Amino acid sequence: MALLKHRKFNADRFIDKFAGHEPVLAEHIARWPSLVPPNPLTVASFKDYLRAPHENDAAFEDMVEGLYQAYDFCTKQGHELLGEAVDINQLQLPGIHDLPREVLALRLQITDPETFALACDLLFASQVDKFVTYKGREARPIPDVEAPLEAFRVTLGERFKERKGSDRVVVRHFTDGTSYNFIVYHERRVTAELEIASGEAEAVITTRKLRPVRQDFIAYYADTGRLEIETPIEKERELMRDTFALSFFGDVDFFSGANSTVTIDLSVLKAPDFALPTDGDHRAVLKELTFKLAQTHGPTFQIRSKDVLNTLDLNHLRPKLSTAVEVKSAVISISYSTGKRPKRVTLAKKNSMSFSRATHAAETLAYLRRWLLLVD
Repeated sequence: MALLKHRKFNADRFIDKFAGHEPVLAEHIARWPSLVPPNPLTVASFKDYLRAPHENDAAFEDMVEGLYQAYDFCTKQGHELLGEAVDINQLQLPGIHDLPREVLALRLQITDPETFALACDLLFASQVDKFVTYKGREARPIPDVEAPLEAFRVTLGERFKERKGSDRVVVRHFTDGTSYNFIVYHERRVTAELEIASGEAEAVITTRKLRPVRQDFIAYYADTGRLEIETPIEKERELMRDTFALSFFGDVDFFSGANSTVTIDLSVLKAPDFALPTDGDHRAVLKELTFKLAQTHGPTFQIRSKDVLNTLDLNHLRPKLSTAVEVKSAVISISYSTGKRPKRVTLAKKNSMSFSRATHAAETLAYLRRWLLLVD
């Protein structure tokens, strides 16, 4: 996952959404007893309150930090993930789904910090799009995640402080069916800016807090013993793999044995009858294919088409593909709903795949298994 750039937060539109919901702002400020809110508290008076000098006021900075965190969910996807977190934790808050997303995010942060933290985890997990997979020695459940989690966090913190100078490493986790998901937050003290431009005066409120500057993602599937890691640097990927194996299974080589990195089998694409069957109104199409033939000069061919399999048939190239010495990569487009943007899945090497985890992640992995491209 790329390094995070904390953007300026233009607070005007965000705060305007609290017209009629001023009690939520009051509840938010009340979390810090030393803060004295304006009276009466309105959208306009709250903006003036933010503009006023608050030098070296840690409570004020924490309050602003909460607004900034709620702002992260002010997108359509963020709104959906807030609702998903509420449903997962079976939180009963009458009328909560009818609130504007700005108000919902702050309300949830106030009333149930754990559910809000889960929503944050879901938000960052949805940004995962490229990861490497490893096969474990066996499919083994994790009976108690909490027990080894602290050792995992401490060890990663020590190693990443040496490598990256991270001020702090935080590990959050949540389960999704048989998948144990872990997000590793690398935090440093950085400056965030909240910008208010409307009214008589413009103001930029800055806070200097420990904030995530990068996130890494780990998923372990107890039913197959497969591990997924999303991080940009190979050595750090191996560090996380081995630390996870040692912390949770007491065996540093659990995911590094023979054939542990062979989790994708592109050779099945060479079969003359290879197809991409789907269910219901789903549709899958092979969009790109790169393969190498065992000929003089070792030529490599890349085919791009609206439907590569059909193009191969039209040009009588399936027999050539069946003799390929290596299939290097493939790109598959999967449509889960008519009119919606299809999911683009890139498979390469023996254990590298890329696709957005925001939606239909489990279904995508299930299709890859059905097509025998993903080997558990």
